[in-house]
Amino acid sequence: MADKDKDPLASWRDLLSQWEQNVNAIANRTMGSDEYSSSMNGAMGATLKMQETMRQFMAAYLATANLPSRTEVLGIAERIGGVEARLDRIAVLLERIAAKEPGQATAPPAVSRPRPPRTKSPPSTEPST
Repeated sequence: MADKDKDPLASWRDLLSQWEQNVNAIANRTMGSDEYSSSMNGAMGATLKMQETMRQFMAAYLATANLPSRTEVLGIAERIGGVEARLDRIAVLLERIAAKEPGQATAPPAVSRPRPPRTKSPPSTEPST
């Protein structure tokens, strides 16, 4: 008890604790009501409807602008990945065939794929004015 009398912020902590308990009690009563549940259900439904409307709008806009949608770009990327995997398998098979040919002591060096040219340069280290 002596420690509580010496602590100048003890009453502030008690007040804050009581306030927190009261707010929690009000929030629990509010969130437990049927009105709150139905209003949250309506808000979530409206949000989902808005997202679907925006998705349809963006699909129509991209089609009008003759631009691919996200789904189309992902499909193309997947197809390109499949083509690259097949090319890699073909390259490995060709290396094996070349290594088995008589008259060659060693297999030819592995051919690395050429990298696309770098089109962006790193930011300059000079301060901009």
